[in-house]
Amino acid sequence: MSDKKTILIVEDEAPAALALGDVLKGEGFEIITAHDGKEGLAAAITKHPDMILADLKMPRMSGLDMIREIRRDAWGATVLVIVLSNAADGSIVQEAQEIGAVDYFIKGDMQMAEIIERIQKRLGA
Repeated sequence: MSDKKTILIVEDEAPAALALGDVLKGEGFEIITAHDGKEGLAAAITKHPDMILADLKMPRMSGLDMIREIRRDAWGATVLVIVLSNAADGSIVQEAQEIGAVDYFIKGDMQMAEIIERIQKRLGA
């Protein structure tokens, strides 16, 4: 069995998901991808990744709703979640933090090196 940490990327923009996944694979992480909130919820509950990187505005189920559903599961109550979103509204950021997001990055402002550093710190990798 691999001792690599697994990260679930839930992102509806395929180029963004691919780029992030490639960088994280290069850092030694196992990657699972999902293209909307419902797919992300199913992957999270069945595969139990070590961390979830989630967009908020997605088809079929928003990232906030997905995180709320994950939190209802015994395993999901404590999984690490980082939000990567275009939503910069303070109330949305606050809501994400209230449901357990450990970090929140605005996509247009995020630096890949900072995201990698936070992920490694959070996962002890």
